[in-house]
Amino acid sequence: MRPWLLLLLLLSGLAGCAALQPVPEDQLAARSAFLERAAALDAVSHWRFAGRLTLELPAESWSGQLNWRTEGLRQVIDLSGPMGRGGGRLMLGGDQAVLITREGDRYEAADADELMALVTGRAIPVGGLDYWVRGMPRPGVGFDLRADADGLPRRLIQDGWEIVYGAFEEAAPVGMPMSVELHREDTRLRLIIQRWQLTQVDTP
Repeated sequence: MRPWLLLLLLLSGLAGCAALQPVPEDQLAARSAFLERAAALDAVSHWRFAGRLTLELPAESWSGQLNWRTEGLRQVIDLSGPMGRGGGRLMLGGDQAVLITREGDRYEAADADELMALVTGRAIPVGGLDYWVRGMPRPGVGFDLRADADGLPRRLIQDGWEIVYGAFEEAAPVGMPMSVELHREDTRLRLIIQRWQLTQVDTP
């Protein structure tokens, strides 16, 4: 796999309301705290993080540096391999998803999932990843959740992905995940986040 194809695992959906599955009785309080956290985080329109990404497939693996920034509906995702080799830039916003590789190739599609299918030939749902990395469910789609008493997610299942969260770090107004692992069929994606910046909170 060419390294820049990994950018297509880092695509986003846009805002809406999440559909909830029935909640076990012992998770009611945790789910309430989780939804409070999600509402506070949803008000943050400008955020960014830097970290390290590792992708594991049955026959190969790849790792690289990741920088992801969001300003309102605009997102820019930069990915680079060891010593800056490989990778590229993914730009999302409005009704367009654009991938520009370091080799100069350019790909365009109407949305993240369509771009994934265009470039890789694989129909893999990735439209919720910008929510999952923040510890939130993708809007409008059912999910299964295990959260702790503080409302921090520990395990989230959605769109066929199982997302497991490790440590969290305070990054006002809420705690943010520093370790995220996603697994779907024969694909495993690990993300170690070095730092978060939540730079703007919208107020009513």
